[in-house]
Amino acid sequence: MSERDPDPVLVVGDLMLDEACFGRRDRVCPDAAAPVFRVQRRESTLGGAARVARVLVDLGVPVHIVGVIGDDPAGQELLGLLQEHGIGVDGVVVDVHRPTTVKRSHFEGSHARGNTKVFRVDLESQDRLPLELRAELEQHIIQVRDSASAVVVSDYGKGVVEESLMVSCQGAAEVLVDPSRFASPKMYAGADLISPNRDEAIHLTGQSASDPVRLAKSVSECTGIAHTVVTLDVEGAVLAGPEGASSFPTKPVKVTDAAGAGDAFIAGIAAERRQGKSWEECVQAANLTAAQHISQPTSTVLVELKSDRSDRVDSREHLSESLAHWKALGRRVVLTNGCFDLLHAGHVSLLTEAARLGDVLVVGLNTDESIRQLKGPDRPVHHWADRSSLLAALACVDVVVPLSESTAHELIREVRPDVYVKGGDYQREELVEIDLLDELKIPVHLAALVPGVSTTGLTQRLREQA
Repeated sequence: MSERDPDPVLVVGDLMLDEACFGRRDRVCPDAAAPVFRVQRRESTLGGAARVARVLVDLGVPVHIVGVIGDDPAGQELLGLLQEHGIGVDGVVVDVHRPTTVKRSHFEGSHARGNTKVFRVDLESQDRLPLELRAELEQHIIQVRDSASAVVVSDYGKGVVEESLMVSCQGAAEVLVDPSRFASPKMYAGADLISPNRDEAIHLTGQSASDPVRLAKSVSECTGIAHTVVTLDVEGAVLAGPEGASSFPTKPVKVTDAAGAGDAFIAGIAAERRQGKSWEECVQAANLTAAQHISQPTSTVLVELKSDRSDRVDSREHLSESLAHWKALGRRVVLTNGCFDLLHAGHVSLLTEAARLGDVLVVGLNTDESIRQLKGPDRPVHHWADRSSLLAALACVDVVVPLSESTAHELIREVRPDVYVKGGDYQREELVEIDLLDELKIPVHLAALVPGVSTTGLTQRLREQA
């Protein structure tokens, strides 16, 4: 944070590194009856209080952050990510006796978080901080709190947030708390707003969730905090305070990744409160911030290429063996087919969307002869070997097999996929294979189109430019 930044938001609490490991359970450990998970790709993002700070920065709010990391590679990576987002790290304290908190989720597949989460590994300590480190944290807070527009306390129960730290947060600025489900009701005394989710509110109060308004009022009663907003997942949120209670429904969105919705929500409240908005206006805006965070729409297509994908080009005969293996492991198989000549963004978008529908994506690729029969003597532009190599290099594609027939009927019978995918330029009833798909009770998914992109159009432009 620059000294010239006016009215920053001070974020205090548990700093985390969120990791996503994408891969496969493709064999059993030789020395134990346990699957071997082979990681093919890894992503890392800011989590916990660090994610609150990142969302605030994305909203254009200057941030000062105070928290603890370990003396380890994960801590250095977390520091680097904070700095990449323009977040000052002067208030980050290193504890050599604890690990940096890491939430490492393992996903079956290599293409998107829409895949099945297999398991999660947590690297963390919930021990109390040594007195000298706690004093150092509290000193950082005191130096900043009175020049801040708001203080956000993000408590995940990792031993950082205690009553003495809460006292140090209380100054000229309002204190907003995203509580731990393990905290006592009086932990956050003196705060101006508390924002538990439904489960956290139930834990704090011992009340049922049948009446969300009553639940929110009970949180205020037992904590002594005037304003409570209880988040209710897809049902929105409920705000209770001295002025009364209000419900705030949320609009349905397509969820890309639900992790961090609460972090985005409290960040949204802080950003709006900094602008002098009422609590009602803050909650309404925070609902939108959280929805945008978990849906994360993008107009770009991320293509990951692998150097070891030659085994992904296979024969139809061997495919049957692979299918038996995948289905024995409970894998969800997705099938699509096409010419994929002059591979373009529309193809990649279709394949990426198809891959998100399951665990294994099989692509039936028309042979050169079948394309000539379908498209005419001038096609394909690229031979089958080139087209199959390009498809196999895409991380979202698991196997490419030749399709010499004029339709995909036989391939569908051989694969018996869990879902069949075609481009959105088709209508369901226009698919020549639809009777077979209905007979076999195979769902059909029509992928979204990328406007203005087609192989025919590309071919025509190339001819005009020749």
